[in-house]
Amino acid sequence: MARLRLLGLACILALPGRAAAQDSVMASMRSTLAGVYTTAQAIAGREIYALSCASCHTPASHTGPVFAAKWDRHPLWDLFRYISEAMPKSEPGTLTPRQYARVVAYLLKMNGMPSGTGEISTDSTALKQIRIEMKAADPPQQR
Repeated sequence: MARLRLLGLACILALPGRAAAQDSVMASMRSTLAGVYTTAQAIAGREIYALSCASCHTPASHTGPVFAAKWDRHPLWDLFRYISEAMPKSEPGTLTPRQYARVVAYLLKMNGMPSGTGEISTDSTALKQIRIEMKAADPPQQR
């Protein structure tokens, strides 16, 4: 019986149009490449990172391919929620939402994403509308 339920779920997930609908949602999201944090927010995040994160994490563990493998193409909410629930390792959840937003801004800056004119929000709905993108998509090649 459980096998039939799983098979039914797999069929539903494989329905035509599901991938297209998911692609449409992703396309309507704002990109971190559009500048979703301020420079001041990232500078404040660097200080928090130095005090609360650097004793366990090196910048290399949060940048480049390591960061991209875990977070590229995910909603910014996923990153914010993870660090706010699991970090700092010794005292998870002890920073304020604003401090966590600043750390997120610093992580984006460390990964080469541009700053903008508005700060990262702490609101889950707003953060779910922003997609982490490591670089701009390559334009289609002409043949």
